[in-house]
Amino acid sequence: MTGSTSLTNPKRLRAALKDGKPPIKFERYAFMSQAGELRKVTWSEPMALLAELWTFGNLLSREDYDLDNESHPGQRGVYEDQVKKIAEGIRTSTRPYLGTLVVGMEQDSEFVDIEEIEELMSGVFLVRIAVREGAPVIWSVDGQHREIALDRVWALVKDADEGDELVVRRYIEQSAVEMTMLLEGDPDILSTLFVKMASTKPIDPSLIAVMDKENATNRLGQYVIKNARLCQGRTSYLPDTAHKRRDSTFASLYKAAGVRSAASAIAGVGVRDRSPKLRETHLNAIIRKRTTETGISGDAVLTAIGAEIVEALDYAYECIPGWREISTGALTVPEFRRRYLHSAAAGLHVIANTIAAARIVGVPWRKVVDALAELPWQRDALRTTPANEEDGTPETAAHVFFEGTLAKTVWDERALCWRASASGATRAGYESAISRVLRHIATEYAELKEIASDATFTELGLIARKSGPGRPKKTAA
Repeated sequence: MTGSTSLTNPKRLRAALKDGKPPIKFERYAFMSQAGELRKVTWSEPMALLAELWTFGNLLSREDYDLDNESHPGQRGVYEDQVKKIAEGIRTSTRPYLGTLVVGMEQDSEFVDIEEIEELMSGVFLVRIAVREGAPVIWSVDGQHREIALDRVWALVKDADEGDELVVRRYIEQSAVEMTMLLEGDPDILSTLFVKMASTKPIDPSLIAVMDKENATNRLGQYVIKNARLCQGRTSYLPDTAHKRRDSTFASLYKAAGVRSAASAIAGVGVRDRSPKLRETHLNAIIRKRTTETGISGDAVLTAIGAEIVEALDYAYECIPGWREISTGALTVPEFRRRYLHSAAAGLHVIANTIAAARIVGVPWRKVVDALAELPWQRDALRTTPANEEDGTPETAAHVFFEGTLAKTVWDERALCWRASASGATRAGYESAISRVLRHIATEYAELKEIASDATFTELGLIARKSGPGRPKKTAA
């Protein structure tokens, strides 16, 4: 059921002015129900009216998610290809079904009137909802790409009186879209609901890492992203264009999902993160153990762990080549990415898990970071083996330390030189690099030798834990 709006019902507008209340922005008959603690109202909106009224800048608002501004819920950036794809579907379909569009707004009794008309069944009411001028902002929760696409198509066909555009116009005019309004004003809850719902396009894991506040791994990652000097202003979770709208100088160093994984690794998860569920399970076990030992709350433990990780990363930021130059302003992020192997997420994992090993063993992690700083992280740290004319072996080159793990050296036909490029963030590659680094440090620094023990490798997840004896073998009767 759909009521009329103040734009088309001057009688209601006059009545609102007469009773001294602010004018009505929109009014609908709807079904009101709940999802646990969440109140919601649902109705069908004519497609044409949706395109005219429920637009961004009119009734609806949206913001790219901003980790540093928690005053409003945020969305992923708008993907133009996705908008075009949906618009083409609306324009060519005889059944332009868009699914349910979800919006969210804080219920404010001064500006939002909900009149219960009848209980239709247990927990479901027919209501009239009126939202007045001055009401809280209505945020898009799920459906921004569909709304933008419909606006574009309607703008092209709404005045058509012939041809294919007239056909599209008539289909839109006889169609309606389900709308659900969540009566919720907490930006964090609306952002988390967006992550849980997202139906039209998979959400980038980096955006989930900063928006979803239910999981301990996400909250830990968010703390580190906000507080570690390495990450501040350099961590991406939106398309680069969206970041650059806020800061034209933005350059992505690491994606938020990579920082989240690195933070969990340093906390003690190591490489036992083959799935988000496993990562969360292991981190929760670490928090629970520390809570039991100290008697403080889980939230306080999580914050304390975050502060320890930030301290370690801040120290590494000032010591490790490449990061050190960024910290002093001697190197830009794009230059760093061209020159250093740990500009890739795999390199970040190696550093994080080496620090984790120090924390697990109890050796001074600062000495371990100092040892990491002595490694040849530069891409051009290559060793060339000349060609052997006697046996016909061609000239080869390899990175002096990370070849086959973080580095893959190839001949650059264009530049006419050997070049070590990142071998990719494969688990096998960076786990091998972690093992190599730990054994190297244990060999070079006697006081740190426990960092490469089997017990350490097992705790990190580099060696599988020994299984129990299992079932006895069956014997013949």
